[in-house]
Amino acid sequence: MAALVLFLALSPTLARAQATPVNLGVTFRNARLASLWVAEEEGYFKKQGLDVKTVNISGGTQGAQMMVSGGVDVSFDDPITCIVSKAGGVPVVDIFAGTPTMPFLLVGAPAIKTIAELKGKRVGSSGLGLSASRLALLVGLKRFGLDVDRDQITVVAAGQEPERIAGVSSGAIAATVLSPEFRTKLDQLGLNMLADLRTLNISWETASVITTAKNVQTKRDTLERVIRALLQGNAYVLDPAHRSRIVEMIHTRLALKSAQDAAAVYGDLIKYYVLKKFYPNRAGIGN
Repeated sequence: MAALVLFLALSPTLARAQATPVNLGVTFRNARLASLWVAEEEGYFKKQGLDVKTVNISGGTQGAQMMVSGGVDVSFDDPITCIVSKAGGVPVVDIFAGTPTMPFLLVGAPAIKTIAELKGKRVGSSGLGLSASRLALLVGLKRFGLDVDRDQITVVAAGQEPERIAGVSSGAIAATVLSPEFRTKLDQLGLNMLADLRTLNISWETASVITTAKNVQTKRDTLERVIRALLQGNAYVLDPAHRSRIVEMIHTRLALKSAQDAAAVYGDLIKYYVLKKFYPNRAGIGN
């Protein structure tokens, strides 16, 4: 009997000791992380025997560096990281599809009323190189007839969305791209929405889960467990019975002004971003 009591007392400690550690990188901060938040809060990672540590990364360029160096095992990132890393000789693969549309608003500073006024100005993305926000910015501007070289538009690294909002509201940058869940801040800060890039119908892929080809070979079981937990997160988000919980999660995690704002983000989340089938989008990756 004493041995049984001792076993029961030690079993949680033993379970933790046996949990597989996983460093999971995150290169953005918006509602497209909902499946991750749910997997954390509902204990889906723990149920898969994983001890997941989230590592915040500033943009896709740094994300590629950390993936290649082994600083993270798997990462919420953008598929462009796969292309950059493979070109550098280290194959990185997309194993869990995210958003198949370009999920950004093109936003101008208070003094910027039209896209044409961005000529000769500084605009900001999360990072330089091939970060998703920079690519969306370049493609979006091109669709509206602007070219950064010809029109002397300077693209600068301005950080993740909270930092970019601060930069555009202060006038340090004339424009940036933001996830639509931050649109309620536009009126609060006197910013101008210049375009909703989702309406351009450009096949895209962002907010994917990526890892190295080496990890797929050497850590396959661990990666499958990560994906199972995230798929449970997706199913939870898509279940109408959990709407109020997800709205509250969005409200809290993104520090939105009101539950009404969070409800609007939830609508976008289930319409555009959370997929029932998680297979990577070839056309989006091609673009």
